[in-house]
Amino acid sequence: MPFDWQAELLLPTTAPSKAAQSPMALPRSFAQALVASHDKATNDNLPQPTIRGETLSIRITQPIYEQGVNVCKRNLRGRLVLNKGDKPYASNEIKDKLRKQWKTAAPWMLLSLGRGFYEFFFATESDLQIV
Repeated sequence: MPFDWQAELLLPTTAPSKAAQSPMALPRSFAQALVASHDKATNDNLPQPTIRGETLSIRITQPIYEQGVNVCKRNLRGRLVLNKGDKPYASNEIKDKLRKQWKTAAPWMLLSLGRGFYEFFFATESDLQIV
C-alpha cells in the first residue's frame, strides 16, 4: 500500500506536549540551548537613556563609574600576531601556554575579542603587575 501524502497533509496537526517529548527525542539547536541556558534578562536596573539635543545621553552614577574603573584596573588587552603561514591557536591553547609562563597567585580568565585580540581578567592588581 503506497503512502498517501495528500491525505496526510489534510489531517490537523497538533504540537506534541512537552511531557510526551523525551530529552533525547529531538536535538536542540544552538539558539535553543542559549535561550535555555540563562534566565530572561531585564532592563529594570539599567539607567534610562535621554535625548539631549541631537545626542543620546545615559547618566552613570559615581559609584557605578568607580566600580567600572576598578574592574578595568585588573584587565589587560593584547593581540597575538603570527607569522604568515603559522597555524592559528585556539583560546584554550593560548591559555595553557600562558599559564606556564605567568606565575599568578590567583586564577585568571581569557576572552577572545576576535581578529587575534584577547582580553585578560585578573583577580588582583598584583597579578596584573606580575604579568
